[in-house]
Amino acid sequence: MSLEPYTPTDGMSQPLTRADVEQLVQEVGESAKLDLSWQNMRGIDLSEFDLAGARLDRANLTAANLSEANLREASLVGATLCGANLVAVNLSEANLAEADLIGANCIIANFSKADLRKANLSRAMLLMSNLSGATMEKANLSGVYMCRAKMSEAILCEANLSGAIMKDAHMSEIEKALLYNRGVIDLEKVRVIAE
Repeated sequence: MSLEPYTPTDGMSQPLTRADVEQLVQEVGESAKLDLSWQNMRGIDLSEFDLAGARLDRANLTAANLSEANLREASLVGATLCGANLVAVNLSEANLAEADLIGANCIIANFSKADLRKANLSRAMLLMSNLSGATMEKANLSGVYMCRAKMSEAILCEANLSGAIMKDAHMSEIEKALLYNRGVIDLEKVRVIAE
């Protein structure tokens, strides 16, 4: 199967289907060799799909269903995941730098040690997500809902946290102190964990 790059102005590009992706994985032998960069996968259902190590840079995954998918160590640099269903997805150690996750549903998602530098997570739902060790430097986290999220060792340098809700999020006392006067809602209700 040959793939043509997707461009946002290309109205003729039909989104890939789950069957297309399954065929492509078979052709390359394993998900780590799969390159879906620049592909239109708008609305695709890849729930419970194994895409560990796959390349999805700049892919259009708007409104895609990736619930319970394995994207460990995948590259999604600059990917569009607006409104995507990422419930219980495994994105540990994935590269999501500059990715667009506006309004994405990331309940109980695993972002541990993920690279989210300059990613846009505004209004995303990160309830009970694991963000331990994630790099969110210069990320847009405005209006994000991070209640009960695990955030130990997460890097939030220069991140936009205005209106971020972090009630019962877990982090160290030092990490919590670094969030004062950064627009976080319910900061006093953050749970401090032992270092």
